Amino acid sequence: MALTALDTVAVTAFLAVSLSIFGRKMYLRLRYLFTAQRKEPRWDHLPTRVKNFVVYGIFQRKVAREWYAGVLHSFIFWAFVILGASVVEITAQAYAPGWRVPTPTIAGFSLSGPLYLAEEGIAALAAIGVGMALYRRYVIRPKKLMHEGMRDATIVLCFILGIVVSFLLFNAADAAAGAVALPEWKPISSAIASTSIFSSDPAFWWRTLWWTHVVLLFSFLAYVPHSKHIHIIFAIVNTFFMDLTPKGALKIVDLEKTETFGVNRVEQLSWRQLLDGYACTECGRCTAACPANATGKPLDPMRIITNIRDTLNDQGAAIVGGHVEGLPDMFETVHSDEGIWACTTCYACVYECPVMNEHVPKIIDMRRNLVLTQGKIPPESMDMLRNIETNYNPWGIGWDQRGRWAEGLGVRTVAEAIAANEPIDILYWVGCAASFDDRNRKVAQAFARILRKAGVRFAILGAEEKCTGDPARRIGNEYLAQTMIRANVTTLNQYGVKRIVASCPHCFNAIKNEYPEFGGTYEVVHHSQFLQELIREGRLTPTRDVLQFLTYHDPCYLGRYNDVYDEPRDVLHRIPGVRVVEMRECRDHGFCCGAGGARMWMDERTGEKVNHRRLSHIEETQANAVATACPYCLIMFDDATKTKNREDIRRFDIAELLERSLP
Repeated sequence: MALTALDTVAVTAFLAVSLSIFGRKMYLRLRYLFTAQRKEPRWDHLPTRVKNFVVYGIFQRKVAREWYAGVLHSFIFWAFVILGASVVEITAQAYAPGWRVPTPTIAGFSLSGPLYLAEEGIAALAAIGVGMALYRRYVIRPKKLMHEGMRDATIVLCFILGIVVSFLLFNAADAAAGAVALPEWKPISSAIASTSIFSSDPAFWWRTLWWTHVVLLFSFLAYVPHSKHIHIIFAIVNTFFMDLTPKGALKIVDLEKTETFGVNRVEQLSWRQLLDGYACTECGRCTAACPANATGKPLDPMRIITNIRDTLNDQGAAIVGGHVEGLPDMFETVHSDEGIWACTTCYACVYECPVMNEHVPKIIDMRRNLVLTQGKIPPESMDMLRNIETNYNPWGIGWDQRGRWAEGLGVRTVAEAIAANEPIDILYWVGCAASFDDRNRKVAQAFARILRKAGVRFAILGAEEKCTGDPARRIGNEYLAQTMIRANVTTLNQYGVKRIVASCPHCFNAIKNEYPEFGGTYEVVHHSQFLQELIREGRLTPTRDVLQFLTYHDPCYLGRYNDVYDEPRDVLHRIPGVRVVEMRECRDHGFCCGAGGARMWMDERTGEKVNHRRLSHIEETQANAVATACPYCLIMFDDATKTKNREDIRRFDIAELLERSLP
């Protein structure tokens, strides 16, 4: 079968127009991306980036976290990959009748047949995937997908369905005309060809279906850059350029060279941060996982990403032309400052994103602008920052009282140990909460007694320990945070500290992941990890029954940020008498207690309190206690149980339970 010369001219013109429309829009998108003022090189660690590209881009590992969406997207994605050869082959019919994609031959066996079979199979699966997607949107109607009109998604799905169906029908017409190559490897097309529909005029059907397929294909090409489905192009690119720095590390700000702190205009972002907008699939997973959004706060992580994209599209021409004066800033076009303050920095949005978008760094950048450039900050958090400035802790208690919790326990400071020429195995980083909060002092005391029983040679900094800078940094006060960080690094390096054990996940995360950028590189472990280590080495042997039916809460800065899930559970499982039941929202699906991101020092005036929602999850398990490994979480649970009159649900740190079991 062959097309006429007029067909060839027409399809060439159509292809040229489609490519022009596609190319012009893509050119603008790329030009806008590179208006970014902030430099961010992402070409390091190429082997790791290639691996991430394959795992998260090609095989879509994160998409599969939801099985239904994972199945349908896999069918559709692989249709685009595998049918690429057929697209070239069918289009080439206009210029070289009968041309086929060349395939290698192995041991005398041509791979053309398996390729055709794969194309037919994946086309059928893609049609099923489209059906699943339409059923999901119009019948299941999950809340996270109801944020947008159906038109754009429906148009794209209909395009995809039309392309794969017309492909199968064209192959059937090819078979009916007797022109198909290796018909035994095209079972679906051959079966359709055997029907009476193609018997009347095979040449007519061949030409009609060829044009149908080509028109759908080229129209889809022109349409994609104008829709949210531009992510088809950019999402897979995003996986290659994902952030390879530790999840818990914020980017350092050069306070001496920076004139404008944080961001309030899209061009102040980096090209990679802008790329997120074009990569976004608008699946809504980030917003669905957000504890602030779930409890009625005006924070929508997905809209931060998509509104950055839309703002860039709207303002791109003016930005490129240098006419930015008078343009609305990000707090008008991207997100309100009330929503930005609602973030607990729990990382659930970033963790759930299937295309590696980075929401939290953008939120912190916007907070930095509010605090350091605009001088705006929640009034109730001012005391916290003032306390850190004057007494080096958010509680505002005199810095010289930091070691009072250890009185009578025989705990030495590092300075005392060095003066006495006593060797030290670890530095116990107590943290502000365990030093100054009455409830968490008991945790520090329990942990210290455990260390002594295990024969661990340890010391504390005492009055020389300062806030790690976590709450100041997460609220946006980078200047104060860096002041604390540099002071602590100086102290730690002065004493030659090598190994640190921290009982606060926020301290643990900061010292482990952020201090190296400031010259502080140490081996840092969380106390749950250290306790597990002591038990496994036989230095601690829990033998006493602790009759407790409890559930374990995963602290965000321990779990999602640092992948510490098993160690605290292992400690609990080794305590005789303790029975653990998991919450539905646990491990990497865990729900925040509400204290992170300096939220512990901000009022919750809108919606349900996050710690109250988390308490309801605990209640669902019918456990009579909750264990955690974070002082912030313990404070939030104490507050929730008292406020909701559920003090019958007891609250523990894992160290307290372990100590009860030790002889």
